[in-house]
Amino acid sequence: MRAALFVGLFVVCGLGVSGANATDAVRVASNIVFDAKWSQYALPGQRRFITLLGAQQRPVAFDVFPYNRFRDALDAGLTDCILASHPARFEDTIASKSKVRFELRVFQRIGADIRTLPQVDIGILANLPRPSLSLRGEIVWHDLGSLEQAVELLAAGRLTGIIGDSTNIRMFGRTEIIEAELPPVITVDISLICRDTEPLREFVSAFDSSMGVSGSGQVPHGDLRHMVDYAW
Repeated sequence: MRAALFVGLFVVCGLGVSGANATDAVRVASNIVFDAKWSQYALPGQRRFITLLGAQQRPVAFDVFPYNRFRDALDAGLTDCILASHPARFEDTIASKSKVRFELRVFQRIGADIRTLPQVDIGILANLPRPSLSLRGEIVWHDLGSLEQAVELLAAGRLTGIIGDSTNIRMFGRTEIIEAELPPVITVDISLICRDTEPLREFVSAFDSSMGVSGSGQVPHGDLRHMVDYAW
């Protein structure tokens, strides 16, 4: 999904066995590229979370992995930590108390009012649940493979609306695409989730302290409050 959301303001890519010593760089996997363009469009809370994570005393190396490889990457030692929701789904890990929120919204072409049309064709990434929308017309859903595809179809008039994260949609720079006047339809809270080792416990605790939060610890398994695994 166009690297669908980030790799840091200090990108270090590539795979390999991650260091376990307290002085080695902590590898953090995400399915987003956190580059300068992402930082430009990110919301202040999102930018602060990633900036402080990359500014820890212990070096941080951001990697890009697809979400479905997160568990294998942790087990194989290819990464130390991941950025994901549903911490309880990753066994033998600890999670930050600090979270960063991403909101998925409905986007439409400028000059239209998606709320009043008798029928609307909505594009949504195939891995996302179909949310309830406060629209007057009949909704026809279209499963899509990427945000790039969604944006192109909307711009071409082949869709009435699309659902996506506002930061990523703005990164496409399509001025003819705007947010519909609707509330967020999916909300995702992302944590820093790391393998449960003493050096990484210290790292997570230090990160939480820099965020003004205390009380990092092992994930309370069974806490599955979030709506989707990873919405981008």
